[in-house]
Amino acid sequence: MKPFFSVVIPTLNEEKFIPKLLNDLSKQSEKDFEVIVDDGFSKDGTKKVVDKFNRKLNIKFYQTELTNVATQRNHGASKSLGNYLVFIDADTRISPAFLAKVKKNIFKKKGLLFLPYFLPDKEYKQYKLLFDLANIFVELSQNLPKRFSLGGSIIIEKNFFEKISGFNEKLFISEDHELVQRASEWGVNSKFIKEAKIYFSLRRMKKEGQLKYFYKFFNAATRRLFLNEEIKKKIFEYQMGGQLYDKKPKIKKEEFFNHYFNQIKELFNRLLED
Repeated sequence: MKPFFSVVIPTLNEEKFIPKLLNDLSKQSEKDFEVIVDDGFSKDGTKKVVDKFNRKLNIKFYQTELTNVATQRNHGASKSLGNYLVFIDADTRISPAFLAKVKKNIFKKKGLLFLPYFLPDKEYKQYKLLFDLANIFVELSQNLPKRFSLGGSIIIEKNFFEKISGFNEKLFISEDHELVQRASEWGVNSKFIKEAKIYFSLRRMKKEGQLKYFYKFFNAATRRLFLNEEIKKKIFEYQMGGQLYDKKPKIKKEEFFNHYFNQIKELFNRLLED
């Protein structure tokens, strides 16, 4: 009998982060699910960590050569057996009732596509208001011409996911927004589940600093919202993998500010042209 959920987790060198998420999954009150870990040929002990959960979880490990999060999610989904796909990033956390609340809302709201409520991880509680506002914006956007999501987690019925060809693997970033937008063009609007909370990791912000982190968010959101752009080319550094958070990069302040000043200047010039 196939499971109700397939939890799909893309990984790349996540031995330090994924154990917490897998432990959260092992404590779920809802037991009717499988876990698919789709790995980009990690060079650390990610596979060994995953293997340790074989007795606690119905878990499968696959590898994909292209370390692109959209490619890994699509590949993981192709190996899944569940009725609904739950995409979760390896560095996020969930409560023991997460899947139970998602399942309850699937039956209650009778939808094909759902978005959970995002909160910052416990280390950054001071950003809760910002996340609350972002959640409100994402929920309201589902009734606007341009849809958004918060990334990191999307719940979608598998047959519908396959019908719309999954995530767009050609995009550099914002593949989650594009999926939600494309679904709306098929007449399927995302339904928001406030009770199902995802604790979002701010490790990238901690690594890069607030200015650099929020600049990237603003840059991508502006291109999508005002320029209606599908971001297929590299517009800034956005490397993937848990190995990036072992050491802090040494960046000269002058070089940093010059680079991002020029990027912002170029973006505003494009906005004025349009």
